[in-house]
Amino acid sequence: MAENEQAVKPKSKKMLFIILGVVLALAIGGGAAYYFLVMKADSHAAESKPKTPELQIFVPLEAFTVNLRPESTEPQQYLQTTLNLQVPSEEMSANLKAHMPELRSRILFILTNKKASEITSVEGKNTLITEITEELQKPFSGSQSEQKITGVYLTSFIIQ
Repeated sequence: MAENEQAVKPKSKKMLFIILGVVLALAIGGGAAYYFLVMKADSHAAESKPKTPELQIFVPLEAFTVNLRPESTEPQQYLQTTLNLQVPSEEMSANLKAHMPELRSRILFILTNKKASEITSVEGKNTLITEITEELQKPFSGSQSEQKITGVYLTSFIIQ
């Protein structure tokens, strides 16, 4: 009988190490799963919380109808377009409205200096929008501060 007890003890120690190894592996796996599922989800939720969007105001402009600069052999062409300006505040909107004649004049000078071939492509329209934005960012006469135009949108665009 003493031999049986000695023979059983090595097996039980081996089994004990196997069980401890499995329990340890499960604990590590559970901890890793908790970290990746719960902790990462919390950090992503904190990062992805919607930021309060900045208030964006749109200032619609009346339609522009202008003669385009003539191509060498083409007959006279016209552009009729409507723009909306995006500004970050009501104060900026009021400032633009107060300087509307100067604002429209600046845009007219840009538009009348274009050929139809320069503004028919998407790239040409994007260049036009960039030029208008840069021109409208400059201070108005009698004002020291630059304008904050966050977007210029073409809402209609017809070339004849």
